[in-house]
Amino acid sequence: MLNIDISGFLQQHRLPADYQQQITEWFAPLAEAINSHHKGAQRPIIVGINGAQGSGKSTLAACLVHLLEHQHQLSALSLSLDDFYFTRAERQRLAQGIHPLLATRGVPGTHDIPLARKTLSDLMHGHLPVLIPRFNKAIDDRYPPEFAECVSEPVDVIVLEGWCLGAVAEDETTLSEPINDLEASEDKDGHWRGYVNRQLALFYPKLFELVDLWVMLKAPDFQCVYNWRLEQENKLRDSSRDQHQIMDAEQLARFIKYYQRITQNTLKLLPERVNYLFELDSNRRIIKLTSKPPTLNFMTQAQWLIFTDMDGSLLDHHNYHFDEAVPTLESLEARHIPVIPVTSKTQAEVELLRDSLHNKHPFIVENGAAVFIPAGYFEHQPAGTTEKSGYWIKEFVEPRSRWQSLIDTVRPRYQGEFKTFAEAGIDGIIAMTGLNVHAAARAARRQYGEPVAWQGNGKLRQQFIEDLQQAGAHVLEGGRFMHVSGDCDKGRALQWLEQVFQTASPDRKMMSLAIGDSHNDKAMLETADYALLIRSPVHPLPAIGRNDNLAISTHTGPKGWAEGVNQIIGAMPHPDSSSLPRGNHG
Repeated sequence: MLNIDISGFLQQHRLPADYQQQITEWFAPLAEAINSHHKGAQRPIIVGINGAQGSGKSTLAACLVHLLEHQHQLSALSLSLDDFYFTRAERQRLAQGIHPLLATRGVPGTHDIPLARKTLSDLMHGHLPVLIPRFNKAIDDRYPPEFAECVSEPVDVIVLEGWCLGAVAEDETTLSEPINDLEASEDKDGHWRGYVNRQLALFYPKLFELVDLWVMLKAPDFQCVYNWRLEQENKLRDSSRDQHQIMDAEQLARFIKYYQRITQNTLKLLPERVNYLFELDSNRRIIKLTSKPPTLNFMTQAQWLIFTDMDGSLLDHHNYHFDEAVPTLESLEARHIPVIPVTSKTQAEVELLRDSLHNKHPFIVENGAAVFIPAGYFEHQPAGTTEKSGYWIKEFVEPRSRWQSLIDTVRPRYQGEFKTFAEAGIDGIIAMTGLNVHAAARAARRQYGEPVAWQGNGKLRQQFIEDLQQAGAHVLEGGRFMHVSGDCDKGRALQWLEQVFQTASPDRKMMSLAIGDSHNDKAMLETADYALLIRSPVHPLPAIGRNDNLAISTHTGPKGWAEGVNQIIGAMPHPDSSSLPRGNHG
């Protein structure tokens, strides 16, 4: 029941008088339901509104905020996914680096999802003040930072609206046929729509999962969208002094073709998934409501765990520097997100590197052969570990001597074709790796396996590997060396350690991100919830047996590492990050 005067709201938004009936009949009960949901949740909640362009979702969002504040005495805030568009300059870089069509705002891949997630998270958890970016469609660019809205008081309800909010990615096989002449003529090879679809599949669900209650304003079909959007553009023309980016009818007809594929897919799939479905006629009048009130989501807090390869991933392949990842590493540490080295390196090598990184978290050595957990890191010592030299250690394989003896059994057939770390000695390791004498000494202190540098006939290499495997060894091929050890891999160690974290914090949901660049990272890249492949300057990307939750960096080494981490989990570096030392940490 509507107990407040809304005439001022109608006048402010230039709404016709009959909109009041729509509020009374449809939207006041929705606001009541939101109020009840908020009371049950006993925490701030997010209401997501999906609607095609021009469907009235921003007006509904404003209406709900008005009703929640004035009728239910809740603090409410309206946000638009549009306000998180990348700037024009950022979209120009996308256009130059990936596809020209990405210069146009709108489709997935043109939003700053990490910024959107961070903004919502800060609002939900009361990390105030929060700056809300705003986008000016009349100039097709984000307003300068000084025009951002500052929220300094706690918020009870956040209403988030967006045309692709809640949209799901298509099966890639459906992308081959263009859906309109824009795709047919300007995206002939499907590269743009493939990129957009991958962005929607990989990054947008992490934003959508924050929504507690879903509302959809469903258009009859895509044909209505042009007329509605044209009306919207005309209103913008009448109200804005910035005219140069406002579209005429012909420009608009082209513009909405960017949205057609996802809009049509959303009209087909989303109605079954929302809690409140308002079906509209061609004049945007509500003709039907279907409701499925949501069950309470108590927001089990996720705990990210980052399992990262070192050489070629976090560390530059050529010089072992990690300068470009430092701000992101600092941000992760500040947010209590552990960065867990998973490497072919030895315990001694990782310990030095952890000191340089100010990293006190567990680590995995020699391609998953053992997990080292600082004693006392968890409240209880994990089952199956032994305590030694300040660590709880989980070992998955037999000692190094076992694998050295197996190599010796096949050596006569491959004389002069390879060299192990053991026979190379410190000087040989220096020559093979470029490490200084101290770093080479640490690399030589292997406990669970033997690195092998293949130096001879490439045709014999595979036979050498097969002979070792028949003798009972497992061989992993890294960026520089083969690693001969037992039945272990980075994926198995990751899985074990993730379960230890889960056991220690049963009230939190563990979310794992694995990062790597080569074949010996494959097992963990396929095991983790999310995977990030780092491009290498010296070898192609390894083939990974997954397409879901898989990202590929555009840059190599630590720059690609930071790029991917920021995109996947929103690790926003602080602009003043500088406390970690730079330099060579090989």
